[in-house]
Amino acid sequence: AEEERRREAEPELALLIDELDQRERALRRLGQLGFRDRESAYRELRLLRDGPPHAPASARRRAALVRLAPALLTEIARSAAPERALRHLATFVSTIGARTSYLHLLLENPGVMRLLVRLFATSEFLSAFFLRHPELLDSLVRADLMRIERTREDMAAELGERLAAAPDLEARLDTLRRFRHEEFLRVGVHDIEGTLEPAEVGRQLTSLAETCLAAALAIARGEVLARAGVPDTAASQGLAVLGLGKLGGGELVYASDLDLIFVYDPSDPAWWSGHAVPHEFFTRVAQRAISALATPTREGIAYRIDTRLRPSGNQGPLVSSLEAFAAYHRSGARLWERQALIKARVVAGPPALGARLEAIVAEFVYGRGLGPAEVAEIAHMRARLERERGAADGPAVNIKTGRGGLVDVEFLVQMLELRHGHAHPAVRVRDTPGAITALAAAGLLGPGDARALAEGYAFLRALESRLRLEHDQPLEVTAADPAALLALARRLGYRGADGEAVAALRADHARHGDAIRAVYDRHFAAPAA
Repeated sequence: AEEERRREAEPELALLIDELDQRERALRRLGQLGFRDRESAYRELRLLRDGPPHAPASARRRAALVRLAPALLTEIARSAAPERALRHLATFVSTIGARTSYLHLLLENPGVMRLLVRLFATSEFLSAFFLRHPELLDSLVRADLMRIERTREDMAAELGERLAAAPDLEARLDTLRRFRHEEFLRVGVHDIEGTLEPAEVGRQLTSLAETCLAAALAIARGEVLARAGVPDTAASQGLAVLGLGKLGGGELVYASDLDLIFVYDPSDPAWWSGHAVPHEFFTRVAQRAISALATPTREGIAYRIDTRLRPSGNQGPLVSSLEAFAAYHRSGARLWERQALIKARVVAGPPALGARLEAIVAEFVYGRGLGPAEVAEIAHMRARLERERGAADGPAVNIKTGRGGLVDVEFLVQMLELRHGHAHPAVRVRDTPGAITALAAAGLLGPGDARALAEGYAFLRALESRLRLEHDQPLEVTAADPAALLALARRLGYRGADGEAVAALRADHARHGDAIRAVYDRHFAAPAA
Protein backbone atom coordinates (compact mmCIF):
# COMPACT_ATOMS: atom_id res chain seq x y z
CA ALA A 1 0.00 0.00 0.00
CA GLU A 2 2.82 2.40 0.84
CA GLU A 3 4.64 1.58 -2.39
CA GLU A 4 1.44 2.04 -4.39
CA ARG A 5 0.72 5.39 -2.75
CA ARG A 6 4.19 6.64 -3.61
CA ARG A 7 3.88 5.60 -7.24
CA GLU A 8 0.49 7.31 -7.54
CA ALA A 9 2.09 10.51 -6.25
CA GLU A 10 5.10 10.38 -8.61
CA PRO A 11 3.36 11.98 -11.65
CA GLU A 12 2.72 15.05 -9.52
CA LEU A 13 6.42 15.53 -8.80
CA ALA A 14 6.63 17.88 -11.75
CA LEU A 15 4.42 20.26 -9.77
CA LEU A 16 6.42 20.06 -6.56
CA ILE A 17 9.19 22.51 -7.47
CA ASP A 18 6.60 25.06 -8.59
CA GLU A 19 4.60 24.52 -5.39
CA LEU A 20 7.46 25.22 -2.99
CA ASP A 21 6.14 28.71 -2.39
CA GLN A 22 2.93 27.09 -1.13
CA ARG A 23 4.49 25.50 1.93
CA GLU A 24 1.58 23.44 3.28
CA ARG A 25 0.74 21.95 -0.11
CA ALA A 26 4.39 21.06 -0.70
CA LEU A 27 4.67 19.44 2.76
CA ARG A 28 1.57 17.38 2.10
CA ARG A 29 2.93 16.16 -1.22
CA LEU A 30 6.29 15.24 0.37
CA GLY A 31 4.44 13.14 2.93
CA GLN A 32 2.59 11.33 0.13
CA LEU A 33 5.95 10.51 -1.45
CA GLY A 34 7.17 8.82 1.74
CA PHE A 35 9.44 11.50 3.20
CA ARG A 36 9.34 11.09 6.98
CA ASP A 37 11.03 14.38 7.87
CA ARG A 38 8.97 16.61 5.61
CA GLU A 39 10.29 19.85 7.08
CA SER A 40 13.92 18.95 6.35
CA ALA A 41 13.00 17.74 2.87
CA TYR A 42 11.16 20.99 2.23
CA ARG A 43 14.20 23.05 3.30
CA GLU A 44 16.52 20.97 1.10
CA LEU A 45 14.22 21.44 -1.90
CA ARG A 46 14.13 25.19 -1.36
CA LEU A 47 17.91 25.22 -1.17
CA LEU A 48 18.10 23.05 -4.27
CA ARG A 49 15.85 25.37 -6.29
CA ASP A 50 16.88 28.80 -4.95
CA GLY A 51 20.45 28.29 -3.76
CA PRO A 52 21.80 29.62 -0.43
CA PRO A 53 20.99 33.25 0.54
CA HIS A 54 24.59 34.36 -0.03
CA ALA A 55 24.71 32.83 -3.53
CA PRO A 56 21.22 32.64 -5.06
CA ALA A 57 20.75 30.35 -8.04
CA SER A 58 21.09 31.92 -11.47
CA ALA A 59 18.14 31.86 -13.83
CA ARG A 60 20.01 29.37 -16.00
CA ARG A 61 20.67 26.97 -13.12
CA ARG A 62 17.11 27.29 -11.89
CA ALA A 63 15.74 26.51 -15.36
CA ALA A 64 17.96 23.42 -15.61
CA LEU A 65 16.79 22.23 -12.19
CA VAL A 66 13.13 22.73 -13.07
CA ARG A 67 13.64 20.50 -16.12
CA LEU A 68 15.60 17.93 -14.13
CA ALA A 69 13.45 17.94 -10.99
CA PRO A 70 10.61 15.52 -11.91
CA ALA A 71 12.89 12.64 -12.92
CA LEU A 72 15.38 13.42 -10.16
CA LEU A 73 12.78 13.58 -7.42
CA THR A 74 11.17 10.38 -8.68
CA GLU A 75 14.48 8.55 -8.27
CA ILE A 76 15.00 10.09 -4.83
CA ALA A 77 11.52 9.05 -3.69
CA ARG A 78 12.20 5.48 -4.84
CA SER A 79 15.62 5.29 -3.18
CA ALA A 80 16.55 3.41 0.00
CA ALA A 81 16.98 6.65 1.98
CA PRO A 82 15.10 9.57 0.35
CA GLU A 83 15.96 12.21 2.97
CA ARG A 84 19.66 11.42 2.79
CA ALA A 85 19.69 11.33 -1.01
CA LEU A 86 17.95 14.71 -1.16
CA ARG A 87 20.35 16.22 1.39
CA HIS A 88 23.40 15.08 -0.57
CA LEU A 89 21.86 16.24 -3.84
CA ALA A 90 21.28 19.72 -2.42
CA THR A 91 24.91 19.80 -1.25
CA PHE A 92 26.09 18.63 -4.68
CA VAL A 93 24.15 21.36 -6.51
CA SER A 94 25.42 23.95 -4.04
CA THR A 95 29.00 22.71 -4.53
CA ILE A 96 28.93 22.93 -8.32
CA GLY A 97 27.56 26.48 -8.12
CA ALA A 98 27.25 28.09 -11.51
CA ARG A 99 28.63 25.08 -13.41
CA THR A 100 25.30 24.12 -14.95
CA SER A 101 27.07 21.76 -17.37
CA TYR A 102 26.88 19.13 -14.64
CA LEU A 103 23.10 19.49 -14.48
CA HIS A 104 22.84 19.24 -18.26
CA LEU A 105 25.01 16.13 -18.10
CA LEU A 106 22.45 14.55 -15.75
CA LEU A 107 19.62 15.61 -18.05
CA GLU A 108 21.32 13.90 -20.98
CA ASN A 109 22.27 10.76 -19.03
CA PRO A 110 19.31 9.46 -17.01
CA GLY A 111 21.28 6.33 -16.11
CA VAL A 112 23.98 8.45 -14.46
CA MET A 113 21.29 10.41 -12.64
CA ARG A 114 19.82 7.20 -11.22
CA LEU A 115 23.26 5.99 -10.23
CA LEU A 116 24.11 9.26 -8.49
CA VAL A 117 20.89 9.12 -6.45
CA ARG A 118 21.55 5.52 -5.44
CA LEU A 119 25.08 6.47 -4.41
CA PHE A 120 23.79 9.37 -2.31
CA ALA A 121 21.19 7.10 -0.66
CA THR A 122 23.52 4.17 0.01
CA SER A 123 26.90 5.39 1.29
CA GLU A 124 27.77 8.37 3.45
CA PHE A 125 31.46 7.70 2.84
CA LEU A 126 31.28 7.57 -0.96
CA SER A 127 28.88 10.52 -0.99
CA ALA A 128 31.28 12.62 1.09
CA PHE A 129 34.18 11.79 -1.21
CA PHE A 130 32.11 12.52 -4.31
CA LEU A 131 30.95 15.85 -2.86
CA ARG A 132 34.58 16.83 -2.26
CA HIS A 133 35.34 15.94 -5.88
CA PRO A 134 32.23 16.65 -7.99
CA GLU A 135 34.38 16.59 -11.11
CA LEU A 136 34.24 12.79 -10.79
CA LEU A 137 30.74 13.00 -12.25
CA ASP A 138 32.50 12.83 -15.61
CA SER A 139 33.95 9.46 -14.62
CA LEU A 140 30.46 8.07 -14.05
CA VAL A 141 29.72 8.84 -17.69
CA ARG A 142 33.02 7.81 -19.26
CA ALA A 143 32.96 4.04 -19.51
CA ASP A 144 36.76 3.77 -19.78
CA LEU A 145 37.13 5.24 -16.28
CA MET A 146 34.37 3.11 -14.82
CA ARG A 147 35.44 -0.34 -15.92
CA ILE A 148 33.70 -2.98 -13.92
CA GLU A 149 36.86 -4.94 -13.16
CA ARG A 150 40.53 -3.98 -13.14
CA THR A 151 43.61 -6.16 -12.70
CA ARG A 152 46.20 -5.43 -10.07
CA GLU A 153 48.73 -4.79 -12.85
CA ASP A 154 46.43 -2.23 -14.43
CA MET A 155 45.90 -0.43 -11.12
CA ALA A 156 49.63 -0.49 -10.35
CA ALA A 157 50.52 1.03 -13.73
CA GLU A 158 48.10 3.93 -13.27
CA LEU A 159 49.08 4.58 -9.66
CA GLY A 160 52.77 4.43 -10.59
CA GLU A 161 52.31 7.10 -13.26
CA ARG A 162 50.43 9.36 -10.90
CA LEU A 163 52.99 8.94 -8.10
CA ALA A 164 55.83 9.67 -10.51
CA ALA A 165 54.23 13.03 -11.27
CA ALA A 166 53.89 13.98 -7.59
CA PRO A 167 56.57 16.54 -6.64
CA ASP A 168 57.16 15.60 -2.98
CA LEU A 169 56.27 13.14 -0.21
CA GLU A 170 53.15 15.02 0.88
CA ALA A 171 51.84 15.01 -2.68
CA ARG A 172 52.63 11.31 -3.08
CA LEU A 173 50.68 10.43 0.09
CA ASP A 174 47.71 12.50 -1.08
CA THR A 175 47.93 10.88 -4.53
CA LEU A 176 47.92 7.43 -2.96
CA ARG A 177 44.81 8.24 -0.92
CA ARG A 178 43.01 9.91 -3.79
CA PHE A 179 43.63 6.86 -5.97
CA ARG A 180 42.32 4.53 -3.26
CA HIS A 181 39.17 6.62 -2.82
CA GLU A 182 38.52 6.82 -6.57
CA GLU A 183 38.86 3.06 -6.89
CA PHE A 184 36.57 2.59 -3.90
CA LEU A 185 34.07 4.77 -5.75
CA ARG A 186 34.41 2.61 -8.86
CA VAL A 187 33.92 -0.62 -6.93
CA GLY A 188 31.17 0.84 -4.75
CA VAL A 189 29.22 2.15 -7.73
CA HIS A 190 29.30 -1.22 -9.47
CA ASP A 191 28.44 -2.95 -6.20
CA ILE A 192 25.44 -0.67 -5.70
CA GLU A 193 24.37 -1.24 -9.31
CA GLY A 194 24.73 -5.00 -8.98
CA THR A 195 27.20 -5.25 -11.88
CA LEU A 196 29.82 -6.77 -9.58
CA GLU A 197 29.15 -10.04 -7.79
CA PRO A 198 29.92 -9.92 -4.02
CA ALA A 199 32.92 -12.25 -4.42
CA GLU A 200 34.34 -10.03 -7.17
CA VAL A 201 33.87 -6.96 -4.95
CA GLY A 202 36.14 -8.71 -2.44
CA ARG A 203 38.72 -9.52 -5.10
CA GLN A 204 38.71 -5.98 -6.50
CA LEU A 205 39.13 -4.45 -3.03
CA THR A 206 41.92 -6.94 -2.32
CA SER A 207 43.77 -6.07 -5.53
CA LEU A 208 43.41 -2.38 -4.68
CA ALA A 209 44.85 -2.90 -1.20
CA GLU A 210 47.79 -4.88 -2.58
CA THR A 211 48.45 -2.14 -5.14
CA CYS A 212 48.44 0.56 -2.49
CA LEU A 213 50.62 -1.52 -0.15
CA ALA A 214 53.24 -2.08 -2.86
CA ALA A 215 53.27 1.64 -3.60
CA ALA A 216 53.60 2.48 0.11
CA LEU A 217 56.56 0.09 0.44
CA ALA A 218 58.26 1.69 -2.55
CA ILE A 219 57.70 5.17 -1.10
CA ALA A 220 59.00 4.04 2.29
CA ARG A 221 62.10 2.31 0.91
CA GLY A 222 62.93 5.36 -1.18
CA GLU A 223 62.68 7.64 1.84
CA VAL A 224 64.83 5.39 4.03
CA LEU A 225 67.48 4.94 1.31
CA ALA A 226 67.56 8.69 0.64
CA ARG A 227 68.12 9.47 4.31
CA ALA A 228 70.88 6.86 4.52
CA GLY A 229 72.42 7.99 1.23
CA VAL A 230 72.72 4.44 -0.17
CA PRO A 231 71.56 2.95 -3.50
CA ASP A 232 68.48 0.81 -4.05
CA THR A 233 69.55 -2.78 -4.80
CA ALA A 234 68.06 -6.27 -4.65
CA ALA A 235 69.33 -6.57 -1.06
CA SER A 236 67.40 -3.48 0.05
CA GLN A 237 64.23 -4.91 -1.51
CA GLY A 238 64.35 -8.13 0.53
CA LEU A 239 61.18 -7.48 2.56
CA ALA A 240 58.11 -9.66 2.12
CA VAL A 241 54.68 -8.91 3.57
CA LEU A 242 52.23 -11.58 4.65
CA GLY A 243 48.58 -10.59 4.42
CA LEU A 244 46.25 -12.34 6.84
CA GLY A 245 42.53 -12.26 7.53
CA LYS A 246 40.34 -10.95 4.74
CA LEU A 247 43.35 -9.59 2.85
CA GLY A 248 45.06 -12.98 2.78
CA GLY A 249 41.82 -14.69 1.82
CA GLY A 250 41.12 -12.24 -0.99
CA GLU A 251 37.83 -11.31 0.70
CA LEU A 252 38.35 -7.69 1.71
CA VAL A 253 35.23 -5.71 2.49
CA TYR A 254 34.82 -1.96 2.76
CA ALA A 255 36.73 -0.49 5.72
CA SER A 256 38.72 -3.69 6.37
CA ASP A 257 41.94 -3.25 8.30
CA LEU A 258 44.99 -4.76 6.65
CA ASP A 259 46.44 -7.53 8.87
CA LEU A 260 50.15 -7.65 8.02
CA ILE A 261 53.35 -9.46 9.05
CA PHE A 262 56.72 -8.15 7.77
CA VAL A 263 59.50 -10.70 7.14
CA TYR A 264 62.93 -9.94 5.64
CA ASP A 265 65.84 -11.95 4.30
CA PRO A 266 69.26 -10.35 4.91
CA SER A 267 70.83 -11.74 1.74
CA ASP A 268 74.08 -10.31 0.28
CA PRO A 269 76.00 -9.84 3.58
CA ALA A 270 78.72 -7.89 1.80
CA TRP A 271 76.30 -5.15 0.76
CA TRP A 272 74.78 -4.88 4.23
CA SER A 273 78.18 -4.68 5.94
CA GLY A 274 78.92 -1.52 4.03
CA HIS A 275 75.54 0.19 4.33
CA ALA A 276 73.16 -0.74 7.13
CA VAL A 277 72.00 -3.26 9.72
CA PRO A 278 69.24 -5.32 8.02
CA HIS A 279 66.86 -5.47 10.97
CA GLU A 280 67.06 -1.72 11.59
CA PHE A 281 66.76 -0.91 7.90
CA PHE A 282 63.67 -3.05 7.30
CA THR A 283 62.07 -1.89 10.55
CA ARG A 284 62.30 1.69 9.32
CA VAL A 285 60.89 0.68 5.91
CA ALA A 286 57.95 -1.12 7.56
CA GLN A 287 57.28 1.80 9.90
CA ARG A 288 57.28 4.30 7.04
CA ALA A 289 55.10 2.06 4.88
CA ILE A 290 52.53 1.83 7.68
CA SER A 291 52.67 5.60 8.06
CA ALA A 292 52.26 6.08 4.29
CA LEU A 293 48.99 4.16 4.47
CA ALA A 294 47.57 5.06 7.87
CA THR A 295 48.60 8.64 8.69
CA PRO A 296 45.76 11.12 8.02
CA THR A 297 46.36 13.78 5.37
CA ARG A 298 43.93 16.23 3.79
CA GLU A 299 42.69 13.24 1.72
CA GLY A 300 42.13 11.11 4.84
CA ILE A 301 43.82 7.73 5.27
CA ALA A 302 44.33 4.89 2.83
CA TYR A 303 44.08 1.95 5.23
CA ARG A 304 44.21 1.11 8.91
CA ILE A 305 47.04 -1.35 9.59
CA ASP A 306 47.05 -4.13 12.21
CA THR A 307 50.34 -5.93 12.94
CA ARG A 308 49.29 -7.72 16.13
CA LEU A 309 49.37 -11.16 14.46
CA ARG A 310 53.16 -11.03 14.09
CA PRO A 311 55.33 -13.40 16.17
CA SER A 312 54.88 -12.58 19.89
CA GLY A 313 52.21 -10.00 19.00
CA ASN A 314 52.71 -6.46 20.28
CA GLN A 315 55.57 -7.71 22.46
CA GLY A 316 57.56 -8.83 19.43
CA PRO A 317 59.57 -6.81 16.89
CA LEU A 318 57.71 -5.21 14.00
CA VAL A 319 59.78 -7.16 11.48
CA SER A 320 61.26 -10.67 11.67
CA SER A 321 64.05 -12.29 9.73
CA LEU A 322 63.01 -15.35 7.75
CA GLU A 323 65.10 -17.52 10.09
CA ALA A 324 63.54 -16.03 13.24
CA PHE A 325 60.03 -16.38 11.78
CA ALA A 326 60.64 -20.08 11.04
CA ALA A 327 62.16 -20.73 14.49
CA TYR A 328 59.22 -19.08 16.27
CA HIS A 329 56.67 -21.20 14.45
CA ARG A 330 58.66 -24.37 15.04
CA SER A 331 58.65 -23.87 18.80
CA GLY A 332 56.67 -21.01 20.34
CA ALA A 333 53.51 -20.54 18.28
CA ARG A 334 50.06 -21.39 19.64
CA LEU A 335 46.93 -22.94 18.17
CA TRP A 336 45.23 -19.63 17.45
CA GLU A 337 48.28 -18.64 15.40
CA ARG A 338 47.93 -21.81 13.30
CA GLN A 339 44.33 -20.83 12.77
CA ALA A 340 45.22 -17.23 11.82
CA LEU A 341 47.88 -18.35 9.34
CA ILE A 342 45.41 -20.48 7.35
CA LYS A 343 44.67 -17.32 5.37
CA ALA A 344 48.29 -16.09 5.24
CA ARG A 345 49.44 -15.13 1.75
CA VAL A 346 52.42 -13.12 0.56
CA VAL A 347 50.95 -9.89 -0.80
CA ALA A 348 54.19 -7.94 -1.45
CA GLY A 349 57.87 -8.62 -1.81
CA PRO A 350 60.32 -10.63 -3.94
CA PRO A 351 58.74 -13.81 -5.39
CA ALA A 352 61.59 -16.11 -4.27
CA LEU A 353 61.40 -14.86 -0.69
CA GLY A 354 57.63 -15.09 -0.80
CA ALA A 355 57.73 -18.74 -1.88
CA ARG A 356 60.09 -19.66 0.98
CA LEU A 357 57.90 -17.81 3.46
CA GLU A 358 54.70 -19.50 2.29
CA ALA A 359 56.42 -22.92 2.53
CA ILE A 360 57.24 -22.21 6.18
CA VAL A 361 53.64 -21.18 6.82
CA ALA A 362 52.23 -24.28 5.11
CA GLU A 363 54.42 -26.59 7.18
CA PHE A 364 53.39 -24.87 10.40
CA VAL A 365 49.66 -24.84 9.60
CA TYR A 366 49.28 -28.24 7.90
CA GLY A 367 52.29 -30.23 9.10
CA ARG A 368 50.02 -32.23 11.38
CA GLY A 369 46.32 -32.71 12.06
CA LEU A 370 44.17 -31.60 14.97
CA GLY A 371 43.47 -33.59 18.12
CA PRO A 372 40.25 -33.65 20.18
CA ALA A 373 41.69 -31.31 22.82
CA GLU A 374 42.57 -28.76 20.13
CA VAL A 375 39.09 -28.97 18.61
CA ALA A 376 37.72 -28.24 22.08
CA GLU A 377 40.12 -25.34 22.45
CA ILE A 378 38.86 -23.75 19.21
CA ALA A 379 35.27 -24.17 20.43
CA HIS A 380 36.26 -22.55 23.73
CA MET A 381 37.86 -19.60 21.91
CA ARG A 382 34.70 -19.15 19.85
CA ALA A 383 32.46 -19.26 22.95
CA ARG A 384 34.59 -16.66 24.71
CA LEU A 385 34.52 -14.40 21.64
CA GLU A 386 30.75 -14.65 21.49
CA ARG A 387 30.43 -13.97 25.20
CA GLU A 388 32.77 -10.95 25.19
CA ARG A 389 32.01 -9.37 21.81
CA GLY A 390 28.87 -10.96 20.42
CA ALA A 391 26.28 -9.03 22.40
CA ALA A 392 24.33 -6.11 20.95
CA ASP A 393 21.83 -3.70 22.47
CA GLY A 394 18.08 -4.28 22.19
CA PRO A 395 16.90 -5.63 18.83
CA ALA A 396 20.30 -5.01 17.21
CA VAL A 397 22.42 -8.07 16.38
CA ASN A 398 26.15 -8.58 15.88
CA ILE A 399 26.41 -10.35 12.54
CA LYS A 400 30.12 -11.07 13.00
CA THR A 401 30.70 -12.39 16.52
CA GLY A 402 27.10 -13.05 17.60
CA ARG A 403 25.34 -16.42 17.59
CA GLY A 404 25.20 -17.87 14.07
CA GLY A 405 27.43 -15.08 12.77
CA LEU A 406 30.35 -14.93 10.38
CA VAL A 407 32.78 -16.14 13.03
CA ASP A 408 30.75 -19.35 13.49
CA VAL A 409 31.31 -20.14 9.82
CA GLU A 410 34.97 -19.13 9.84
CA PHE A 411 35.89 -21.04 13.02
CA LEU A 412 34.10 -24.20 11.85
CA VAL A 413 35.69 -24.11 8.39
CA GLN A 414 39.14 -23.39 9.86
CA MET A 415 38.79 -26.24 12.37
CA LEU A 416 37.96 -28.64 9.54
CA GLU A 417 40.91 -27.37 7.47
CA LEU A 418 43.34 -27.82 10.36
CA ARG A 419 41.89 -31.24 11.14
CA HIS A 420 42.01 -32.60 7.59
CA GLY A 421 44.42 -30.39 5.63
CA HIS A 422 47.45 -32.54 6.54
CA ALA A 423 45.99 -35.53 4.70
CA HIS A 424 43.88 -33.64 2.14
CA PRO A 425 45.95 -30.86 0.47
CA ALA A 426 42.97 -29.89 -1.71
CA VAL A 427 41.18 -28.35 1.29
CA ARG A 428 44.02 -25.92 2.02
CA VAL A 429 42.05 -22.96 0.70
CA ARG A 430 42.38 -19.44 2.07
CA ASP A 431 38.98 -17.92 1.27
CA THR A 432 36.01 -19.19 3.27
CA PRO A 433 33.56 -19.87 0.39
CA GLY A 434 36.28 -21.71 -1.53
CA ALA A 435 37.16 -23.74 1.56
CA ILE A 436 33.51 -24.76 2.04
CA THR A 437 33.41 -25.97 -1.57
CA ALA A 438 36.68 -27.88 -1.19
CA LEU A 439 35.62 -29.54 2.07
CA ALA A 440 32.35 -30.64 0.48
CA ALA A 441 34.14 -31.96 -2.62
CA ALA A 442 36.46 -34.00 -0.38
CA GLY A 443 33.48 -35.50 1.44
CA LEU A 444 34.46 -33.82 4.71
CA LEU A 445 31.34 -31.64 4.83
CA GLY A 446 27.90 -32.93 3.90
CA PRO A 447 26.01 -31.30 1.00
CA GLY A 448 23.27 -29.91 3.27
CA ASP A 449 25.75 -28.50 5.77
CA ALA A 450 27.88 -27.00 2.99
CA ARG A 451 24.81 -25.36 1.46
CA ALA A 452 23.69 -23.91 4.81
CA LEU A 453 27.16 -22.50 5.50
CA ALA A 454 27.65 -21.11 1.98
CA GLU A 455 24.24 -19.45 1.79
CA GLY A 456 24.41 -18.09 5.32
CA TYR A 457 27.93 -16.76 4.82
CA ALA A 458 26.93 -15.04 1.58
CA PHE A 459 23.92 -13.44 3.28
CA LEU A 460 25.97 -12.19 6.24
CA ARG A 461 28.74 -10.89 3.99
CA ALA A 462 26.16 -8.89 2.02
CA LEU A 463 24.88 -7.42 5.29
CA GLU A 464 28.41 -6.63 6.42
CA SER A 465 29.26 -5.02 3.10
CA ARG A 466 26.24 -2.70 3.22
CA LEU A 467 26.94 -1.73 6.83
CA ARG A 468 30.56 -0.90 6.06
CA LEU A 469 29.83 0.83 2.76
CA GLU A 470 27.68 3.22 4.76
CA HIS A 471 30.47 4.97 6.67
CA ASP A 472 33.79 3.34 5.64
CA GLN A 473 33.99 2.05 9.19
CA PRO A 474 34.21 -1.56 10.44
CA LEU A 475 30.56 -1.98 11.49
CA GLU A 476 29.10 -5.40 12.23
CA VAL A 477 26.08 -4.52 14.39
CA THR A 478 22.74 -4.01 12.67
CA ALA A 479 20.87 -0.91 13.76
CA ALA A 480 18.33 -1.03 16.59
CA ASP A 481 16.66 2.10 15.19
CA PRO A 482 13.70 1.03 12.98
CA ALA A 483 14.34 3.77 10.39
CA ALA A 484 18.00 2.76 10.02
CA LEU A 485 17.04 -0.90 9.80
CA LEU A 486 14.51 -0.06 7.08
CA ALA A 487 17.18 1.82 5.12
CA LEU A 488 19.45 -1.22 5.41
CA ALA A 489 16.66 -3.49 4.17
CA ARG A 490 16.06 -1.22 1.19
CA ARG A 491 19.77 -1.12 0.35
CA LEU A 492 19.75 -4.92 0.34
CA GLY A 493 16.85 -4.94 -2.12
CA TYR A 494 13.91 -5.79 0.15
CA ARG A 495 10.67 -4.43 -1.31
CA GLY A 496 7.10 -4.05 -0.14
CA ALA A 497 5.71 -1.97 2.71
CA ASP A 498 8.19 -0.64 5.26
CA GLY A 499 7.16 -3.04 8.00
CA GLU A 500 7.17 -6.00 5.62
CA ALA A 501 10.69 -5.21 4.37
CA VAL A 502 12.11 -5.00 7.90
CA ALA A 503 10.30 -8.17 8.97
CA ALA A 504 11.62 -10.05 5.93
CA LEU A 505 15.19 -8.95 6.66
CA ARG A 506 14.92 -10.03 10.29
CA ALA A 507 13.37 -13.36 9.31
CA ASP A 508 16.12 -14.10 6.77
CA HIS A 509 18.80 -13.23 9.29
CA ALA A 510 17.24 -15.47 11.96
CA ARG A 511 16.85 -18.34 9.46
CA HIS A 512 20.46 -18.19 8.30
CA GLY A 513 21.79 -17.70 11.84
CA ASP A 514 19.89 -20.73 13.14
CA ALA A 515 21.07 -22.88 10.23
CA ILE A 516 24.71 -21.85 10.70
CA ARG A 517 24.64 -22.49 14.45
CA ALA A 518 23.03 -25.90 13.96
CA VAL A 519 25.84 -26.97 11.60
CA TYR A 520 28.45 -25.49 13.94
CA ASP A 521 27.10 -27.34 16.98
CA ARG A 522 26.84 -30.61 15.09
CA HIS A 523 30.48 -30.58 13.97
CA PHE A 524 31.99 -29.41 17.22
CA ALA A 525 29.96 -31.97 19.16
CA ALA A 526 31.23 -34.83 16.97
CA PRO A 527 34.39 -36.62 18.15
CA ALA A 528 37.53 -35.49 16.31
CA ALA A 529 38.81 -38.44 14.33
